[in-house]
Amino acid sequence: MDDAEILSRVALFSLMKKKDLRRIAKLAKHHSYKKGEIIVREGARDGRLFIIISGEVEVIKGLGAGDEKPLRILRSDNYFGEMALIDDHVRTASVVAREETEVLSLYQWNIREEIKKYPAIAIELLQTLGRRLRAVE
Repeated sequence: MDDAEILSRVALFSLMKKKDLRRIAKLAKHHSYKKGEIIVREGARDGRLFIIISGEVEVIKGLGAGDEKPLRILRSDNYFGEMALIDDHVRTASVVAREETEVLSLYQWNIREEIKKYPAIAIELLQTLGRRLRAVE
């Protein structure tokens, strides 16, 4: 399965046209993490969005601080770090691999450059993020 197809299965990219997915897929990087490895650390500046190809991760608030709060578990075709596409703030939670995990990552600046060239991408992403916010409220 190619990276564009992987992206197409993820809710965040579900409204995107195939040509946009192909362009964005060219920007993606593959990473593998071992069980227990920290993928994202709370408080860090890390402008990446992650798409889980295989494996399982746990999102944890306060990792290692004694008052850890597990927030959710994510599996294949889920994503995390989407706020990095929008703002430049630090990470609000840590993400740890619960098993051997493979992800695609997209850097904020790469996506922003694509949006400058192809503004329709921003609308597609905003529509999907809007749906996600509505579901939470």
